[in-house]
Amino acid sequence: MRTVLLAELVTVARVLMALPEAERGPFLQRLLYRAHAAHQVSKRLGRPHPAWGDGSLSAAVAGLPRRREAFATDPDYLAALGLVIAALAGRARRKSGGRRAALGLSPGAPMCYSAVAKGDPAMPETKPRMSTIDPVWQRVCDEAVAAIQAEPLLGGLIHSSLLHHPSMERALAYRFSLKLASGEMSEQILREIADEAFSRDPDLGQMARADIMAVFERDPACHRFLQPILFFKGYQAVQAYRIGHWLWTQGRIDLAYFVQMRVSEVFGVDIHPAAKVGRGLMIDHAHSIVIGETAVVGDNVSMLHSVTLGGTGKEDGDRHPKIGNGVLIGAGAKVLGNIHVGHCSRIAAGSVVLHDVPPCSTVAGVPARVVGEAGCAQPSVTMDQLIADQA
Repeated sequence: MRTVLLAELVTVARVLMALPEAERGPFLQRLLYRAHAAHQVSKRLGRPHPAWGDGSLSAAVAGLPRRREAFATDPDYLAALGLVIAALAGRARRKSGGRRAALGLSPGAPMCYSAVAKGDPAMPETKPRMSTIDPVWQRVCDEAVAAIQAEPLLGGLIHSSLLHHPSMERALAYRFSLKLASGEMSEQILREIADEAFSRDPDLGQMARADIMAVFERDPACHRFLQPILFFKGYQAVQAYRIGHWLWTQGRIDLAYFVQMRVSEVFGVDIHPAAKVGRGLMIDHAHSIVIGETAVVGDNVSMLHSVTLGGTGKEDGDRHPKIGNGVLIGAGAKVLGNIHVGHCSRIAAGSVVLHDVPPCSTVAGVPARVVGEAGCAQPSVTMDQLIADQA
């Protein structure tokens, strides 16, 4: 079988997710057999196998149905990915006789597997222990290497921001400190704050991965995983907010306010550190975003520039909107007051929402009113902002 790229593991996992669990194991074994056989045919005849391709996993699954979304925090996705890796590890173990074997993954990030006990006759069938599975970071590193080859002038930026770091969390901490540093707070202090946040709350790293996948899946201008980390201020602002929110939950209120201030100054995104924002958030363009103190944003939400989730009047207490999962909020929309926007709804661009929005519906206008159904199961994923003619 040909060298397996990490991106191929993600593809195969998405194919497995489209199958019932009982069929995944047998299907995967047949798939690996076919890939191996196709590779042998390709080497012997100098041309791809007529049915199974060139021996790569990508060719073996070409044309098969697959799940389009595969979030890094989805248990089913992680289970499917683990099944693929375990199958590859088993092949490597059988070929190496129980010794540590390279799994054929492409270079660009540290190996994610610990060795099998070497030479222990009592454990000939022990599976290798998996310390981490990080397909998102592996893909970022692979893309970084390719980006340097394509544009050497960016080599310093890409090395210092990505390839120099052993993990995505360390890279994000570096970007956080670099972008938010000022004469009031040095890079070193901000780096220590971010490193502490990521080490004490592993969920921060998982949310960052889910956010990258959300941007990649939904933003047509995003063609690589490395783009949000390096170039997209919406993604960078959200990750900085998440660190500020962690500080808030630790009781470090003033430091959290400092992070909010710098995020607003640098990125033009003003998210109160007490606001609760779910994973898989995509903010396109991210100019003039305002999210208030008691606002709640669910998982897999998409919003465009100039969105406000604000309060009304001068009342204290719980005064900001609650946005459900899978909601799409169009550019310039204002959602005001302690109201609820139901799951998988759409808010049209320029709308002013003052009342609760039912689930799976579309609202538009000033003030906004229900103009129809959402039109699909996941508006935030499809990003379809057109309102069908209701006549």
